[in-house]
Amino acid sequence: MLSTRPPALDDDPASLDAIWTALQPDQPTGAPMIRAVMISSIDGTTTVDGRSGGLGTPTDRLVYDAMRARADLVLVGSGTALAERYGPAVVSPVWTDRRTGPAPTVLVLTRSLPDRLIDLCAGTDDRVRIAAAHEVGRQRIEAARARGVRVHVLDPGPTGAAVRALASRLHAREVDFEGGPRLLGTLLSEGAVDDLVLSVAPELIVGGDDSTLTPGHGPGSTRVPMRVVSAFTCPRGGLYTRWAVGEGVR
Repeated sequence: MLSTRPPALDDDPASLDAIWTALQPDQPTGAPMIRAVMISSIDGTTTVDGRSGGLGTPTDRLVYDAMRARADLVLVGSGTALAERYGPAVVSPVWTDRRTGPAPTVLVLTRSLPDRLIDLCAGTDDRVRIAAAHEVGRQRIEAARARGVRVHVLDPGPTGAAVRALASRLHAREVDFEGGPRLLGTLLSEGAVDDLVLSVAPELIVGGDDSTLTPGHGPGSTRVPMRVVSAFTCPRGGLYTRWAVGEGVR
């Protein structure tokens, strides 16, 4: 197994072509393809001070924006939508020449439909909608609709099947699922995710409540920058990486 330096992609035209091509579905079918995105630090921490956005790099933004530019729907759980203060999706200028039509609709999945979520979605001109679990009370649904929020009620049964059925009714071909981790676990266990794009932030998170390294020690986190030196894989293993400490580029 030969260790090789992975290709370095940036925002030049050739790199943008490579990123876009890398996101092409392997085997397009008539059913909506659900692609999930996940980010973690090298040690497996998925948030910094409660937000996953704190781990992102400029290249993450390129890939993230490319997935949105390809998608017909952006799916996100209510916890992530509230924590990250989601609003209407936009198509990055970097990718506008590769997309026809408006930006994708954001669809927020919820099991309770709290007032905070209604406030978040109200006034977005139908660009941020709610997908309410089948058991959500009728009064909560009507309260959201009275604020001008479009609410779709999921079919009863497994969440994954209900989400895919709704995406099909909305004529979505590619669906970009952006979190959170608990809902991602549910969709994966139910076989409702077709693709997973995993971004590894070039740093370790030490200390703080979010860290997997000495969690809960002190109010904040120490971020240790790193740089990938080599990577390899093989059919009987996973992805193996070697990192140099203290040389990360943010």
